Amino acid sequence: MVTGNVTTEQVKILAEKWFGPIEPGKAYHRNLPVEPKQEKNKSLDVRADVPMDMLMMTWHMGGRFDETYHATDLITEVLGGGASARLYESLIKKKQLFSSIDCYHFGTIDPGLLVIEGKLVKGVSMSVAEKAVLDEVAQITHHLLDEKEVQKVINKTESIICFEDMSIMNRAHSLAFYELLGDAALMNTELAKYQAVTPALIQSTAQAIFSEQNRNTLYYYSKS
Repeated sequence: MVTGNVTTEQVKILAEKWFGPIEPGKAYHRNLPVEPKQEKNKSLDVRADVPMDMLMMTWHMGGRFDETYHATDLITEVLGGGASARLYESLIKKKQLFSSIDCYHFGTIDPGLLVIEGKLVKGVSMSVAEKAVLDEVAQITHHLLDEKEVQKVINKTESIICFEDMSIMNRAHSLAFYELLGDAALMNTELAKYQAVTPALIQSTAQAIFSEQNRNTLYYYSKS
């Protein structure tokens, strides 16, 4: 994908100049093995020369083509999308258990991971911090989100997409990515897919992702 103050003919000439002499490689067929479904909770303790303890949890999630992808993306915004998100409000501002905490996902084409990671305040035990995170997760799995909260994260996501497309470079990147997905025109359907997410879909998606057997936990301790 090429952007800038150039014509199609100029791009063709330059492409032939710089890439024409290169012999084509063999066709690459993407055929990765499917990872088996995780059947039990896994955890690992690590001790290192770091200034503070850190807790990291990951859950398996669907890939870019999964019908729950957009709901999953909004879940990470509800939990970790800035200073007004649930994890920050509850575990940093109110309970003061973490000095920083975030929730995100890798957004890959293949099935990936939803992550919650946070640095503990000194003196807070790992078990207390872990329970507090799981309690926040349980609020989403056990209760429907308010329509206003869902609309808030949808609006935020929509504004991010719109502002990104104001940049020529970002627009080219988006076109290339959606072409990789199969059709560049798919980028025109993204906003509608986010707007179609309901509190019920978020809850059912959260229930599927945040099951106990689907969780992996890293307890990263400071030696000090």
